[in-house]
Amino acid sequence: MIVDIHTHLFPPRLIAERARLAAADEAFGEMYADPKAKMATAEDLLASMDRAGVDVSVACGFWWSDPAIAAEHAAYLVEVARDSGGRILAFVPTPIPAEGAAGIGEVRERTPEGVPVSRLPVLIHGSEETGHAYPGKTGGVTPGAFGRLIEARPEARVIAAHWGGGFPFAALMPEVRASIAGRVIFDSAASAFLYTPEVFRRVIDLVGVEGVAWGSDFPLRTQEADRAYVEAAVPDETERAAVLGGNAARFLGLSR
Repeated sequence: MIVDIHTHLFPPRLIAERARLAAADEAFGEMYADPKAKMATAEDLLASMDRAGVDVSVACGFWWSDPAIAAEHAAYLVEVARDSGGRILAFVPTPIPAEGAAGIGEVRERTPEGVPVSRLPVLIHGSEETGHAYPGKTGGVTPGAFGRLIEARPEARVIAAHWGGGFPFAALMPEVRASIAGRVIFDSAASAFLYTPEVFRRVIDLVGVEGVAWGSDFPLRTQEADRAYVEAAVPDETERAAVLGGNAARFLGLSR
């Protein structure tokens, strides 16, 4: 099974109203005010999955400041997931754990109090504390914040997006390794824009291959190009199968 654990969808109405929403919501404006910033609907994602040979994609919401817009976004994600026959999994905008959702995300809260208590897995937007600037980096969850969140919320099952902003290095500490085992998985979203391909080998060595999952960050990256990038970066066939879907399927409780 090929699973993309990190993609983004928007309802067509919100895409059409991009300019108004960008002016009203600072975080959304940072990410999407530029008309060149890619936005996608469920139809776009399903077509991409067909081209790239992807079986299941996790589709995330956005951290809207307006609860009404967050609710609209959540409803869309749940609807398209229901209609997809299991190919799309809805990760709804916090703090709305909608009926029919498979998870919550993408969350950009730095404190444990900002992350909802839920039986559902939570996808959290990680940001590096160094390196080049890019839209969405400011305000993301840094490695230190990840550590505090995981310690404060032992019940949470976390998808640490964008390699957790570099948090895997902390897994060399025995108590951290024990605290994340089985309940934290690091996704590779936007890797091609952040790191050299060696990041896959390094993180596999740090947290174990079972702690790494492919995320394309579609439509920021095409699934075809990003899957090929991972295949080249992870030459071992067994490890590649785990990263491209096996680990995500296990973490999300999926079966064919």
